[in-house]
Amino acid sequence: MMKAAGEVRFFLALVVLVGLWTAVQLYYSPGQESTTERTPGLLKQRSMVNTRLRDKPLVFYNRVPKCGSNSMKILLRTMAKNNYFSFLEDKVYVIETFEDNELQIYTELVYRLPTPSIYEKQIFYVDFRRFGFQQPLYINLVRDPLERRVSWYYYIRFGRVVHRPIPRNFSQQEMAQTFDECVLSNAWECDAEGQESFLMTKFFCGHDPVCRQPSQAAVERAKENIRRHYAVVGVLEEFSSFLKVLEVVMPQFFRGAHDTWKELTQQTQLLEEQRTVNRSPPSPRSQKIMRERLKLDYQVYYFIRERFHRQKTQLGIKD
Repeated sequence: MMKAAGEVRFFLALVVLVGLWTAVQLYYSPGQESTTERTPGLLKQRSMVNTRLRDKPLVFYNRVPKCGSNSMKILLRTMAKNNYFSFLEDKVYVIETFEDNELQIYTELVYRLPTPSIYEKQIFYVDFRRFGFQQPLYINLVRDPLERRVSWYYYIRFGRVVHRPIPRNFSQQEMAQTFDECVLSNAWECDAEGQESFLMTKFFCGHDPVCRQPSQAAVERAKENIRRHYAVVGVLEEFSSFLKVLEVVMPQFFRGAHDTWKELTQQTQLLEEQRTVNRSPPSPRSQKIMRERLKLDYQVYYFIRERFHRQKTQLGIKD
């Protein structure tokens, strides 16, 4: 049974990779100019790949779900037009994890993407250097882990104002269940050991075995990756400052981002449209319980927030 499940998972991963490969091939079809040098097929010698560096930057936004990513994507579509770069939106809307053989293929496909560009995908951190490729510039955006969990809980039931979620076959009783009831009954959406229990940590820890189970080692790996490989990781509660930092750190991509966002929110019902439907705030008791259950993610979140505040101070940016 486990073998069969593994074969299905591997097949689905290959389907996704083939889709990305096809997109790359279409981009490089005859008669269309490329903004980066074409990369040959899978190279046999890793040392050959190590000599190949992109002449223009690729920014990888491995977005954490329910952390303002839809707002970021709306902004990036406009910034791409204003600042003349490509914004590449991945069309797989579930979190993907790959084994090493799949990551080898995936990293080469990402390497072949046009530059300068920002590429977004819901995926845990990938160390491109392990496979002989130049590391992209990483950015990300997070939010208070409890707020993220509550938003996700109601989103998978009711969606946003302008977007319905993928049907999950909830019963009427499950649809009516509040977050408080979920917490107190230790249901799978709110438990301490389920797939959401340390999701933020996994996004920055990566695909290594140490990242697969909740542990302090996973937290420390996540912190190290943030320190070494992420140009900016902002917090959603300070979104305006996040854009100001990006303008300074990555002006090629984010020049004018703060003012552009203000214009977008004034001209449309953008913020209202991104609101999760039927959301109810958790009780103090539920908050206390969930903060304990999310203690690993809170370690990563507080680390990110402190780092972001230091970055703002160093750049002279105020809220």
